[in-house]
Amino acid sequence: MSLQLQMQAHRDALRAILGAPPDRAPLNPRILETADMETYRREKITYQLSPNEWGFAYLLIPHNITTPAPVVFCHHRHNRDWRIGKSEIVGLAGNSSGSIGLELVERGYIVFAPDAISFEDRAPKNINFDDPLEPYIHNFSELAVRLLRGETLLKKVIWDVSRGIDYLLTRQETDPNYIAIIGHGYGGKMAMWAMAFDERIIAGVAHGGIGSMHAALRQGLPIQVEFAVPRLLQIADYDRILSLAAPRPFLLSASRNDPESSDGELVYQKAKRTYQRMGAENRFSLYYYDPEPDEPLFPAHARHQAYSWLDNWLKPF
Repeated sequence: MSLQLQMQAHRDALRAILGAPPDRAPLNPRILETADMETYRREKITYQLSPNEWGFAYLLIPHNITTPAPVVFCHHRHNRDWRIGKSEIVGLAGNSSGSIGLELVERGYIVFAPDAISFEDRAPKNINFDDPLEPYIHNFSELAVRLLRGETLLKKVIWDVSRGIDYLLTRQETDPNYIAIIGHGYGGKMAMWAMAFDERIIAGVAHGGIGSMHAALRQGLPIQVEFAVPRLLQIADYDRILSLAAPRPFLLSASRNDPESSDGELVYQKAKRTYQRMGAENRFSLYYYDPEPDEPLFPAHARHQAYSWLDNWLKPF
């Protein structure tokens, strides 16, 4: 069997266990608010993900750019704090090391930063974020209801990423040929999954949490409910998910002290075989570093390594 047929078979097997996608609906996008900053414009937007379900995102557009311009989809982390999603990416809340959208827009990128399901504007209005269990129970119920219907939460969050890209393609400012995705932790895993299924994304970066699911289980690490899919490990671990992004450029990045990246080098070496078979070894890279004391989760040197990687593939001239 040819490599392309093998990859399609793997993708089809994953689609089978991920379940049916949500029903499609018109985007019907609206701009809710606009803020004119010193070097960019920030828009808060909403758009329809599926019938009667709405996504929320910030869009950052640099002043004085030549359009259409490259876009970076920034997926937020988890951190067990459902009150913060997209706002951390654009510097309105959370940890400054997670405000990657602010640094990317200064490099001339259009930045798209949505909320994942259950986070920030996509959490129930009456939820008590100060109760550590209430947001988790709501998030878990998003999984449980879908499992009863023969669906999965992972299929839903992959769908939501693709709907965000559908929206980006309606904007005249964005270049449809230069769309990338980046994230830390939860966001990094979503970069892997999104690139496995959406070929409109031409480059990706995953920082932190780049180890295998098998290693997480051996260490007794908690499994995020979004990635709880029956029979998933019978079909694929993250090395195979990453191989489905080939030959598109992808950077893995992690601290050697990150327990969720304990076998990140092995994941990289396994996925690298597919890139090698496609003659695209230079498009797959690993930045595995020893952290300094008290470094933030996404330190400046790792962020700038990621930005340089994106520059290499999104700025052809």
